[in-house]
Amino acid sequence: MELRDYFKLISKNLTVFLIITALGAISAFWWTKIQPKSYLASTTVTVNKGSSLKQKEINYYLFDNYYNVQSSALFSQIVVSWFESPALVKDIYLKAGLTVPNISQKKLAKTFRAARQEPATINVSIGGTSQADLEKLILATTDVLQEKTNELGKNSESFYELAKFTPIISDNSPNLMLNTLIGLFAGLLIGLITVLGIEYFKNEK
Repeated sequence: MELRDYFKLISKNLTVFLIITALGAISAFWWTKIQPKSYLASTTVTVNKGSSLKQKEINYYLFDNYYNVQSSALFSQIVVSWFESPALVKDIYLKAGLTVPNISQKKLAKTFRAARQEPATINVSIGGTSQADLEKLILATTDVLQEKTNELGKNSESFYELAKFTPIISDNSPNLMLNTLIGLFAGLLIGLITVLGIEYFKNEK
């Protein structure tokens, strides 16, 4: 079929086509409108291992603390793995002074998203509908991580420290205009398919 043939079919069934197209746009608009406002909180921590040795105090080369950097990178992998534990999430909620969600451990372990960047930087984020709660949780996260790190290194003179960045909380709600346009195009496509179907069954008769 040529393009003009499609326009002819649409014009013959214009009412059906317009109704379906409008329903697609309106449905997307209202679905987006009724969604609760959502936010995304994120922060960054960098693992750093201090050294009890200073280059000026010794007569051999420390390779710019290369081994400390490598050690920090390995430890950052351990920190990221902590976020797979519901026990850590529980500690963060308690530290934030919030009630732990009454959900399965599997879901609880997916509350936070932690991604490691080479060599020893970790980006942590959490989404939700309460901006105030998210602020408490993201601040509590870095505190709990440092506490757990300190527990591991309490018998060591030189263990790991976490450099903490200022958390960011931003609006993460669905885009009303974008979703409405997507609904409009979906309605156009479904409308066209419907029109073709109507003409097909008419010809079959």
